[in-house]
Amino acid sequence: MQKVAGKLIFSPTDLKTFQESPFASWMDRYGIEFPEKAPQKDPVDPLLKKLAEKGYRHEDLTEQSFVDEGLSVHSMTRDSTVSDTLLAMQTGYDVIAQAKLEKESFAGFSDFLIRVPGKSDLGDYHYEVWDTKLSKSLKPSYPIQLCCYAEMLNELQGILPEKLTLVLGDGKRAPLLTKEHFAFYKDLKSRFLSFHSEFNPEFEPDPAGSKSWGNWSQYAEKILLEQDHLFQVATITRAQIKKLNAARIHTLTELANTTISHVKGISPEVFQRLVHQAAIQLQSRGNQIPDYRVIHHDNSLRRGLTLLPPHSDGDVFFDIEGYPLVSGGLEYLWGVTYFDDGSRQFRDFWAHDAEQEKQAFIEFIGWVYKRWQNDPTMHIYHYAQHEITTCRKLMGRYGVCEYEVDELLRNEVFIDLYKIVKGAILIGEPRYSIKNVEHLYREKRQTEVGNGGESVVVYDEWRNAYLAGH
Repeated sequence: MQKVAGKLIFSPTDLKTFQESPFASWMDRYGIEFPEKAPQKDPVDPLLKKLAEKGYRHEDLTEQSFVDEGLSVHSMTRDSTVSDTLLAMQTGYDVIAQAKLEKESFAGFSDFLIRVPGKSDLGDYHYEVWDTKLSKSLKPSYPIQLCCYAEMLNELQGILPEKLTLVLGDGKRAPLLTKEHFAFYKDLKSRFLSFHSEFNPEFEPDPAGSKSWGNWSQYAEKILLEQDHLFQVATITRAQIKKLNAARIHTLTELANTTISHVKGISPEVFQRLVHQAAIQLQSRGNQIPDYRVIHHDNSLRRGLTLLPPHSDGDVFFDIEGYPLVSGGLEYLWGVTYFDDGSRQFRDFWAHDAEQEKQAFIEFIGWVYKRWQNDPTMHIYHYAQHEITTCRKLMGRYGVCEYEVDELLRNEVFIDLYKIVKGAILIGEPRYSIKNVEHLYREKRQTEVGNGGESVVVYDEWRNAYLAGH
């Protein structure tokens, strides 16, 4: 989204933003119309910056693949015009990279236009839109962007291309039929244009009404905090918020202090959990260490602390760090801490390519399986499902350790502490992530790398330096 000569110009990416977050779309518009009044955008995310760089690299490699196929490739510059694009199309290049396209209030640069047979205003050929994406699978926003480019391309060649193609992160080409996605695109575009035609700087959308907040997450969180919005209540869903609003409960404070015992559409047990969660968050405001309360369950129920097995001296605590910036992803670090003879130990398994990933997986499973064989009372503790999901994924990918992983899973050796924590305690925090739970027992992380996104960036920088030296 930008203003050119006083006219607002939208891009296909703006449609994607609107589809995911009307709030972010409105804020993008406000930032352009009133730059001196607009709040600050979020700081540049180093991981998103790395992903963008990888995306450009993927685009370059795709262009080179066309050259290697012997196709005539014409690369246009960022200052090219639509007239330049039309001239390149009339010339008949097999591939046109970064072609400028526009129609009415939309404009953008298509990754690639690919020449195919078929009558058009150009003659006995026309062009189709191709786009590159790092993802290995299709996402709902991808066809929307391609349809927008296809509609703009129609302005130049007099025909809407029959197919749209995505070049995914693993190099696979995924063709789509335009007609299967065009009606949805037109409806979304109509709603988008209507939304912006009614733009009023005095009426900011509710950020809680959007699934994400784009480049305005910090500002959105600030608004929700100032509004004492129900969205702050940990584990609450949008559907539950709507039902609470219907019962005239609109804020966290109102929920914490409510005297009603039933809300239509929410079970009494879940409703009471939400009330208690809101109350402990309200009680924790301003506290350096949040309040907490243990939830007691009947021992016959498989819930909360009843899921926690007895301690074993052989217990291990397990975490994996993943690297998403290569095709298929890479689980590059497997870390395990444990106690032997009362002394805390740490063991790590590293992998910098697929072969090493397979070996790290085999070594980890072999080590932990042997430890379990020696002590059947031991367990592997982890937080959330990533570790189990990864073991299953790599077992299938490489066809190794099937028996051992199946034995560990069937015998419930893996223990998900996230599931236990959510059922065992109420914490005066807006989330139950490990970062939030840590506020109970540690003041602040003292490490230079504070989260998974930062670890990816640091590891990527190390990889680049390591590979450059080899």
